[in-house]
Amino acid sequence: MRVAVRGALVVGIVAASAVAAPTGTGNAANWSPLPDIAALFPAAGTVVGVAHPVVVTFDRPVVNRRAAEQSLHIKSEPAMSGTFEWVESNVAQWVPDQFWPAHSTVKLMAGNLPERNFDVGPAVIGVANLSDHTFTVTIDGQPPSALPAPHHRPNWGQNGVFPASMGRPEYPTPVGIYSVLGKERDVVMDSSSVGIPIDAADGYLLDVEYAVRFTQRGLFVHSAPWAVNQMGYENGSHGCIGLSTEDAEWYFNTVNVGDPIIVQENGIEVPRTVSG
Repeated sequence: MRVAVRGALVVGIVAASAVAAPTGTGNAANWSPLPDIAALFPAAGTVVGVAHPVVVTFDRPVVNRRAAEQSLHIKSEPAMSGTFEWVESNVAQWVPDQFWPAHSTVKLMAGNLPERNFDVGPAVIGVANLSDHTFTVTIDGQPPSALPAPHHRPNWGQNGVFPASMGRPEYPTPVGIYSVLGKERDVVMDSSSVGIPIDAADGYLLDVEYAVRFTQRGLFVHSAPWAVNQMGYENGSHGCIGLSTEDAEWYFNTVNVGDPIIVQENGIEVPRTVSG
């Protein structure tokens, strides 16, 4: 699957191509002088999802972007090709063209920093189907073996298929391929943050549990106990993907930052490379 991820881990995207060398090391050459690298993610020893980009922050704006890109070496098995996206004058991310192999280790060598490894966890892929009002989760290509207990209405017997409610017509959940940006056990959702006054007819101020963010503008997969009767039947949210509390808790505890969320309608998703 081509990973054209929306909702990237940093805001905004300006694309420039890069391809990993056949040996498994990203196409690179030493070049000096370059700004020092102030931060590199994923951090050493962390476990991330299969769609997680490599994010490099330099200590000042980069003039020679190509040289900066060539200072990043990425080694994986199998070798991965990918694309650099400059999201700020001093921040670039490298997005693999395919999902990282699940249960693998990736080696990073970048500029002035010591070599580091990060680990890729299981492939926890969530697919939101706007037409079917479902959120389907697979782990390493299979339905999950351990589900919430009691697992309410697993789409009438289909393992790993959760009834869901997505964005209603005036606030549609945008189709595309996203990457999990973060997880918050409890979060206050305030409609004024997206331009809707709290006291407006469509306004809201809610305490929400088990929130998994997948866009910068504030779309989440989260617990929505007030919408349980809509789940599996109709879309009624302001764009988020609402699940029962049990299902949302299970997903929150299962997914890693960087795992993909695919939003599709009638079985079709439209990959985009613009942050949501």
